[in-house]
Amino acid sequence: MPARSKTFQRALEAALDNHAQRQALERTLTRYRQRRAEAFTDVDFTALRADLRRRKEAALARLPELVEQFQREAEKVGATVFFARTAEDARRYVAALATRVGARLVVKSKSMATEEIQLNEVLEHAGARVVETDLGEWIVQLAGERPSHLIGPAIHKSREQIAELFSQVLGRPIPPDPPQLVQVAREELRRAFIEADIGITGANAAIAETGTLVIVTNEGNAELVATLPPIHIAIVGVDKIVPTLDDVPPLLRVLPRAGAAQKLTVRVLFVTGPTRTADIEIQLVRGAHGPRELHIVLLDNGRLAAREDPELNEALLCIRCGACSNVCPPYQVVSGHLFGYIYTGPIGLPLTAIHHGLQAVADPQSLCVSCNACETVCPVAIPIPRLILDVRARVAEQLGLPFMKRAILERWSNPQRGDRWARLAALAAAPFADREGFLRSLPFVNGATSERHLLAPARPPLRDQLRHLTPPEVLTRPAPEPLFAGSEAAGRTVALFPGCLIDRLLPDMGRATVQVLEACGCRVIFPPEQHCCGLVASNAGDRPHALELARQTVEVLERIEADWIVTPSTSCYAAITQDYQHLFRTEPDWRERAARVAERLVDFVSFLDQVARLRPQEWRRPGPVVTYHDSCQSANVLGLRDQPRRILTEVLGCHVVEMQEASFCCGFGGTFSLDYPRLSAAILERKLRTAAETGAPLIVADNPGCLLQIRGGLHARSNPQRALHIAELAAERLADLPRFPTSQTRALEPRSRPQ
Repeated sequence: MPARSKTFQRALEAALDNHAQRQALERTLTRYRQRRAEAFTDVDFTALRADLRRRKEAALARLPELVEQFQREAEKVGATVFFARTAEDARRYVAALATRVGARLVVKSKSMATEEIQLNEVLEHAGARVVETDLGEWIVQLAGERPSHLIGPAIHKSREQIAELFSQVLGRPIPPDPPQLVQVAREELRRAFIEADIGITGANAAIAETGTLVIVTNEGNAELVATLPPIHIAIVGVDKIVPTLDDVPPLLRVLPRAGAAQKLTVRVLFVTGPTRTADIEIQLVRGAHGPRELHIVLLDNGRLAAREDPELNEALLCIRCGACSNVCPPYQVVSGHLFGYIYTGPIGLPLTAIHHGLQAVADPQSLCVSCNACETVCPVAIPIPRLILDVRARVAEQLGLPFMKRAILERWSNPQRGDRWARLAALAAAPFADREGFLRSLPFVNGATSERHLLAPARPPLRDQLRHLTPPEVLTRPAPEPLFAGSEAAGRTVALFPGCLIDRLLPDMGRATVQVLEACGCRVIFPPEQHCCGLVASNAGDRPHALELARQTVEVLERIEADWIVTPSTSCYAAITQDYQHLFRTEPDWRERAARVAERLVDFVSFLDQVARLRPQEWRRPGPVVTYHDSCQSANVLGLRDQPRRILTEVLGCHVVEMQEASFCCGFGGTFSLDYPRLSAAILERKLRTAAETGAPLIVADNPGCLLQIRGGLHARSNPQRALHIAELAAERLADLPRFPTSQTRALEPRSRPQ
């Protein structure tokens, strides 16, 4: 990512200091996520979105043909259709029309396409007053702002702020009561509908076979905008065109649930040409009670080019529901005014690249924490995180990486240089670490340790502590006797791939993993050639070094002689098994090699659950009370939700107390926590708060990055809660197995830090 602009940095600091906005976003979005879950309880979300995606893909494949068909059919029923290649073409057409009819008042319903082309400014320059009639749009218009959300334009404002705004504008006190605020809007906007010369809407779909517009609303303002003024203009992105009427019901079943957490919107408006009547002698006359003219502007503005772009074309499947914003952790803190350009939220990042270019998205895309929550709720199954990383790679390629990040990745991509650099870093950090191994301050990284202390690199790293497990010598040793009764992995040979975080920062986690694997009766080997899977480079947008590290990893794993390769890092597991397939998309040989390696790779929890198939054990003492944090990669990418809880409760004998939204991100995101320490800390604060509310003394997770973040936050707050990898908890529990030899107890104790 390029260095952030000073303007963006100032805006970010202002957003982080805006506690009222943060409170409004957390209050609103937490409520939305609860309601959304309820809205999908009676339907098969997987089947619904598979069907909708299939229909959108089919439309996209035929898009040029459908554009021509829609224009032809719409003109047959009396509409005037203009194809706008660019935003400027669309603005020029609408401004000329407004000038021709002498429009003095224009009313608009909510339309992101008009925001995309910045239409209001052009109309006002042409002498027309523009009034937004959607409540949220009207609020931000009065505030002199732009929408911060695709569905809820004023979602970033609290009811108290809205009441204060209305009071200032109207010159009378307005209480912060939502029903009264809505009534004020109804009263103030009612006359504008009647007096307007032009009404402008967008459309949620456009049906090619009939030339019909489909507009979905709750407030009823779109019907008034499209009905009362004598001229109706609809600005419609060509990606909204669908082949037939049959393609609309699936959209109507999904869009309200995903966007507004309701089963169906209040109103669905179908518009097929201008209003007309044939009640007098069956003679057709246009312009009955509604508009005499309907003008449809079909907007390209990069869409047809993006359709041919293999990295961005899936963004055109978007139905503008805004669900991705509603689950996005950074968005919940800073709102769409930072997390986006005109199109906001996660999907707004690739859309901005399509419609407004890489320069416009260079700063906002860096706010993505790569938590993957957006993909889990997308009603069209768009791989939004992957699209964002592709945009990030383009930004890095064209605009460059910051000098320090580029230099670090350059060194890290070479295993020998990376090892030397890591050891020097550990040596340099040791004098500044406290007794627990944490750094309370860090030079050159402003604010990085104010709310989350950083763990100093380990001396020695895990690779030095596991030299006795270096193959081929260990392969000649017999497998240990299993301590876990009924382990089906007994006698297997497994290789440990800990990932660089565990290797360099959290070696106790790696040692615990080895102890538990041996307790399953496995012979464990540690290949010393392993280095880094490349995720850190990929997340930075440094595609060349990500490829270099990925090739190194594949080559190392190919040479391993083991039944299974086990990793306690679900981030590394997801990178190797899934991300590599996209990373190597233009290199089929490497892609096939990566797929073969992935067949032997398994994450630690899945190994215990599906390979060792551990069953309930007899324990000398009951297990502790714990709360479980679902890491983003585990829950959102790998679907690991029930498995770790079964291991904790049925196998380890623990009592799990669920925290609120256990899968909500902790704010780590790799280097994100260093690039944006205050934003990362704000996300972490929520996680620590919900964990503390459970009263559990232990926070358990299966991802080293999350635990690095959570432990640092607990240490900075002197919080007595402990945070453990599930492997560490399992290793601690081994001493309570009846068959555990007490002479091995000391081997399970964590090493003191610093070393």
